[in-house]
Amino acid sequence: MQTQQKRWLTDLMEGVPSIVFILLWRQSGDLEFAGWIGSALCLFVLSALIGMRVRMHPILMGVNIHILLATPLILGVFRLGFDGLGDVLAEYAYGGVLVTVFSVGLAQMLFSRSRFSALENVTDRAQLIYSAVLLAFCACGAVWALLTPGSRFVPVVATIAAMIIGRNFLQARLSDKSAGAGVLVTGSAAAPGTSQDVQV
Repeated sequence: MQTQQKRWLTDLMEGVPSIVFILLWRQSGDLEFAGWIGSALCLFVLSALIGMRVRMHPILMGVNIHILLATPLILGVFRLGFDGLGDVLAEYAYGGVLVTVFSVGLAQMLFSRSRFSALENVTDRAQLIYSAVLLAFCACGAVWALLTPGSRFVPVVATIAAMIIGRNFLQARLSDKSAGAGVLVTGSAAAPGTSQDVQV
């Protein structure tokens, strides 16, 4: 129970920067201000989680890395005088969240032992399959978001929400199966001892 509570609190902590960013953006209309606040919060959260050596949520990690880098990168490009590139980056910045999530997920799939799905109680082959499915779904969402810049909020939120909910549901099913198998093994191990006691 404590492990599950810790995981829940960690996920909540990782979700704070994006929630604050969206709220500030929608309420103030000042995208630059919201971006800087979101970037600062992401820096704090990521530094804290690294310092505590806590495993990050594979999807939210990509979201936070995007929020951390987007505003400094775009404003830096404008400061350097590349206005055309800056306009393109700004136009697709929100839809680009899924591009960052996909890139971070691909890196995790290639270089992390837990892959992109980071599920518990699964074989490496299953981990690869689930990670590939998540990456494919993320890629489809990224294409959807980039092709509809006028309504980019919907495809980004819908894709990220579906990925998180789907992964959590899958993890819950795997945990239930693992717990059920543990009960069967315990019951099988206890049966001979019980029978012996009856005989005595």
